[in-house]
Formats: sequence, structure tokens, C-alpha cells
Amino acid sequence: MANATKHALAGALLELLNTTTLDNITVKDIVERAQVSRQTFYYHFGDVYQLLDWAFQRAIRELGEMPEENWRDRLLMAVEFLRANRALAMNVYHSLGMEHLARGLEAAVRDLLGAAPKDAMKWLPADPEDQEFLLSFFSYGVMGIIIRWLDDGMPEKLDHMINEIYALMHHGEDTPLLPEPGYSGGMKEDGREKL
Repeated sequence: MANATKHALAGALLELLNTTTLDNITVKDIVERAQVSRQTFYYHFGDVYQLLDWAFQRAIRELGEMPEENWRDRLLMAVEFLRANRALAMNVYHSLGMEHLARGLEAAVRDLLGAAPKDAMKWLPADPEDQEFLLSFFSYGVMGIIIRWLDDGMPEKLDHMINEIYALMHHGEDTPLLPEPGYSGGMKEDGREKL
């Protein structure tokens, strides 16, 4: 029952976001649409932003559970959802501060990349620190492209960019993106680049 109530509240919020920016939506608006009491809302959530965060995290979990084989296909499905719900996406984008949006997107993209089976990401180096570096690098890259895409009004070119990043990440499935320890990579022993 509690989960159904949370879903009803999230659904009401998403419906409202199709016509209104987040900063103009009140708890009263949400509970009236969801047909629950204010007390019920505050039993589950501290404020509207907490509800939005819960709805966002739920969507990310659902995205990760989709049967698609790789993170690119899941991300492209999310992009299609945003395109189909353009008013909602733009209202959320214009309502949230860039820091909050960036933090949420980075976590979501990291979850998508990190959830990929390790045998499907043979390009990841064995060293956990190197893995963390690459996951951070690509997470921030994808996040930056998504923010730019939203900022530009959601043009069609995002699919191409996601496919390019995917191709870069999987450039040679059996070839790690970072060299193995001890590889000089064109550097002299003193750390200067070889000419």
C-alpha cells in the first residue's frame, strides 16, 4: 500500500510537470491530483523535491531493469521518453538548479554504466582505481552531453553523440582504454614525451 501511494504521488507530480514548472507546484496540487491527504504526503516525503528525487531514482532503477543488452540502448530509451514528454523534461530542467540536475544525471549515468556486466565491458582495466577513473570520465561526458542537449532544446543529434561515446568506449572490446601498469605509452623514463 505504501509503495502504491508513493507511485500515485509521483504520477501526480509528473502529470503536473507537463504543464507547470516544479517551483510552481505545491504539495496541495499534488495531493489533490493523487487524491490523498497532506498527512499522507508528509508521511512519505519531506517536500516536493524529495518526491521528485524518489521518482527520478525509481525511473533509473526501472531503466536498469529493462531487457536491453547495453547501457546505450537503455539511455536511448530514456532519451525517447524525454522527447515524448518534452514539456515535462523542460519544466524539470528549468526548475532545478544546475548543481542538483548535474548530480542527479551523473548518478543516473554512472548507475547505467556501472550496471553493465563486466564481461561486456572488457575494455575496463583490471585496476579498480582505473575503472573508477574511466567510469567517472564517461559518466561526466555523457552527463555533459545530456545537459547541453537540454540546454539546446533537445535537438535530434543526441542519439548520434551517444552512439559515438558508446563506440569510443567499446573501441576494441578486448583492448583496455588505459594501458597496463609499466607501459610507458610514448614517454621517456623521466616522464617527458618521446618525440
